[in-house]
Amino acid sequence: MRAKRSKKYRKIMSSYQMTFSFREPYQVLLDSHFLKACHHFHMPLQKYLENTLHGECKLFMTKCTLAKIMDDFEKQKQKQKDRSKEEEGKRPRGPWRPEFLPPPTEVPLRHCKHKNEEGEELGIVSEARCLLDLLAGQPHGNEQAKNKQHYILATAEADEHERKARGFLDVRERARLIPGVPIVYVKRSVMILEELSGASENVRRKGEKEKLAHGLLGVGDRKRKRGDGEEDSDDELDLGEQEGGPKVRGLKRAKGPNPLSVKKKKAKGPTQTGANGTGTGASEQESQSKRKRRRKHGANKSADETGGPPEQGHTASATDSEAV
Repeated sequence: MRAKRSKKYRKIMSSYQMTFSFREPYQVLLDSHFLKACHHFHMPLQKYLENTLHGECKLFMTKCTLAKIMDDFEKQKQKQKDRSKEEEGKRPRGPWRPEFLPPPTEVPLRHCKHKNEEGEELGIVSEARCLLDLLAGQPHGNEQAKNKQHYILATAEADEHERKARGFLDVRERARLIPGVPIVYVKRSVMILEELSGASENVRRKGEKEKLAHGLLGVGDRKRKRGDGEEDSDDELDLGEQEGGPKVRGLKRAKGPNPLSVKKKKAKGPTQTGANGTGTGASEQESQSKRKRRRKHGANKSADETGGPPEQGHTASATDSEAV
């Protein structure tokens, strides 16, 4: 199977799991056409179905399907007898069961009950009606059809002779009308998983809308648990409680400005008088104390040569020049 197709099938099965609660192992109902197609193209049932559905599978076959297979086999065997009598007059030797029919150990039988409108059991019915009854759950009256047992339908195209027969029912077309029914079919030696049908897609969208509406309206019932075991509601929920309106997620409290972007206030201190009698504040004293003393490069150099302070050397040179 190609990677693109495998990824698509995995996504389809995840949609069935989330929307209709499908779980492994999947229950797969096989019909006679599917068994014939797999046997014709030499496709192992268990391996191919698990690769297509991306999970463990349990294969089942109903009693009505088995009865149809054996009935068709007996009719075909009777035709061979008639031909052999006409040609050679000998009884033909052949298998007592069809070659495409798997043993009961691989595909066990699924018990099925069919009732009419009055509630009486009908026994063996046609294969198409049997499969549809199991998939739909035999709804009564206006009850909506639901795939309660989470069955997966595995089918294939019927023969032209069966299509033209009177009372023929296309199981795949009818199964698409039942929500939550995955359909697997064989076409040209390829096993294909259908996308969600229209009924299943409508149920999925409806469920998503309900979850979204429930999440917006029912946020107030949910609380956040802290690490120490105390329960406290979120800030968004508290804001909704204070305003008295509906609790909507996403609202935030009005906060103050960023303290790093705000200019700091200057501290106001008592005024002091300087030596000249003028009043100087604390800000002037701080500015004077912060002033740095600048020294000339020549003064530093002379101080290094004479070994004395730069100020004394500078004054000495000045007095010598005056004396000259």
